[in-house]
Amino acid sequence: MGRILIVHYHLNPGGVTRIIESQVAALINWLPGINILVLTGHCANQGFFKDLGVKLLLNENLNYLSSDASISGTYKALRDFFRELLESGDILHVHNLNLGKNPVLTCIISELAYSGYSVGNHAHDFAEDRPGNLEVMKNITSELSDRPLGDILYPRLENVAHACLNTPDKERLKMYGADPGKIFLLPNPVIFNLSGKEPDHKNLKGNICDRLGIDPEKLLITYPVRVIRRKNIGEYILLCQLFMSEASWLVTQPPKNPAEIIPYEEWKQFCADEDIPVIFEAGLKVDFAELIMASDLCFTTSIQEGFGMVYMEPWLLGTSVIGRDLPNITNDLEQSGMEFPLLYERLAVMRENRESDFGMLAMQEQMNYIREVKHDPRKENELKRANPFLKNLLNSVDTKIIDKNKNTIIKEYSLDNYAQRLERLYKEITE
Repeated sequence: MGRILIVHYHLNPGGVTRIIESQVAALINWLPGINILVLTGHCANQGFFKDLGVKLLLNENLNYLSSDASISGTYKALRDFFRELLESGDILHVHNLNLGKNPVLTCIISELAYSGYSVGNHAHDFAEDRPGNLEVMKNITSELSDRPLGDILYPRLENVAHACLNTPDKERLKMYGADPGKIFLLPNPVIFNLSGKEPDHKNLKGNICDRLGIDPEKLLITYPVRVIRRKNIGEYILLCQLFMSEASWLVTQPPKNPAEIIPYEEWKQFCADEDIPVIFEAGLKVDFAELIMASDLCFTTSIQEGFGMVYMEPWLLGTSVIGRDLPNITNDLEQSGMEFPLLYERLAVMRENRESDFGMLAMQEQMNYIREVKHDPRKENELKRANPFLKNLLNSVDTKIIDKNKNTIIKEYSLDNYAQRLERLYKEITE
């Protein structure tokens, strides 16, 4: 197998960077002697690759294309960069190539594919979900290429394959024009250091509760996420209001995106004003893995996920996952052997004499509804009648299911399994 050139706009902290680090570690472990180069515009943690003996090449033209960048200048610089770098037999594994963040790079990789280089397009997200990105993609690619946009984004070539996280994304790629025979399911690996004796849950919980100043006799419920809009934090706050006497409700991380900070702060102020005791930023105060192991339940109210790590990581640490079901995520996980006995489909609420899904309401409408439930017992009773699952919401999950899910994750979503999937993809575009 030739060199593997892993390409991404940047390697700042985040989900795609974490997957690239996992990809590199998996390949080195599975295929000793493999030659990997990582190409990116910026890397925050260069030591990770240095420690593994992986060459890292930084080129600012690979980064997101700025609005004042010279299209022709960037095109020439990237074309020359790849011409000087590439060798016969190289495999280009490009992450989020079609997201529209740098259409010049998209065009360059497309040209390389049409000239015969092996290309794997690893789709975590899609420009088709972001109209602004797609419009920029159309405008810039039309300047640089005579090919239709579909032929640039989804070339039907023997040396091109597409990787995606789940079955719905596989169907989307087919719809967008990718060759069905060249689409690979590549679910993310799930990694935690599980070595050593597992700590005693009761003692660990007591220690965590003491450090956070909360009652160890209550259930400890954790939402292990960075709070952004699609995580639907309002629903979690509503449930805290309903069950605050039975459980302590924690959220682990604040947002990093500046656009998300204002609504986040508004939710924190709302909880303070209404005396709803959600504990924010718990993950900044105690160790994340210890917090998950100490929790009685991990909860999700998310309305949109790419891969859905929240449905997986807690089981590895012996903690069951409950909350809102996202079938586009959980269907694949259930096919692999996992069980989710305590997920609910939606939270039904009455607004203006009609039933709505609470998760679909605007932020201010969610706040208004939570106030109504808090201050009007009739509203609370109405909510519970409309959602019978609330009676059993905080039930414990059988330890046999926890063990089964943990073992399934270890088997199906390990680094070795991930490396084998990558190897199959590479062979598909080189042989």
